[in-house]
Amino acid sequence: MIISFENGRVGNQLFQYAALKELFLNHRLVLLGYKELEQALESIDAIVIEKDKLPQILLLFFYYVLIILSNLRIIGTIEESRKKSIYVVNKSRGLFSIYLMKSSFFQHSYILNIVKPDFELNKSHISDASEWLCGNVKNLNDSNLVFVNIRRGDYLNWPNPEYPAVLDKHWYIMAMDQMREKVKNPIFLLLTDDLYYAKDCFGDQLDIMISENDQLVDLALMSQCKHGILSASTFAWWGAWFSKEHSVNEGTYLAPKYWCGHRIKEWKPEGFITNWITYI
Repeated sequence: MIISFENGRVGNQLFQYAALKELFLNHRLVLLGYKELEQALESIDAIVIEKDKLPQILLLFFYYVLIILSNLRIIGTIEESRKKSIYVVNKSRGLFSIYLMKSSFFQHSYILNIVKPDFELNKSHISDASEWLCGNVKNLNDSNLVFVNIRRGDYLNWPNPEYPAVLDKHWYIMAMDQMREKVKNPIFLLLTDDLYYAKDCFGDQLDIMISENDQLVDLALMSQCKHGILSASTFAWWGAWFSKEHSVNEGTYLAPKYWCGHRIKEWKPEGFITNWITYI
């Protein structure tokens, strides 16, 4: 049994779940929190205990008890670490076949190369996305839909205020111009956590639509697009992955070179490079 406490939003949760399922096939997963993951997917091969169903004090007590048990090696631990730019996943045994997953995000080339998820998005979100597209896109079947994920919010100051991961307007304009050269008559679908910014910057352009749906419907909308422009976000990465899996033809996916480290020209996370994404 592997016990994992929620750490990060839905994009991070998808990576954690995918990695654990691939690396530890014979272990039962117990996920504490992970509400967004459970809502995003049609089914999950794990026991999910939502945080709001347990008192916070009880959840913290349970977590620290597991930490103490792991330090005493009564239970084991699973944790990723980096040695000289190479990521490894360490599994330490305890007296019992119970493992606590310590803070791990599994976002590096080792995981990208071995993980082959068989995820299906929640059918109700797919239905909502399809209904929205039918109501907003003319000649939908003949359209070259391109999603554009604009992540702002915490990215305005993360990973630090001096070199934040947020992309400026000019990068998105450049990416859309490149997509116009690669794709015939694209229609851009903007998905963002900052609607006012998106409307102020792009609301007056005829080939751009802006989604005002919640993030799980936005994830389903990305899966229905043929191509994508990604922010440096795991949420956008999974949107592109679902799009690629859904598409009959090979899509074009553009993302910032160096990912979250584009301002200092250093890959962050190190090695988070996907061979089917073009970095610009």
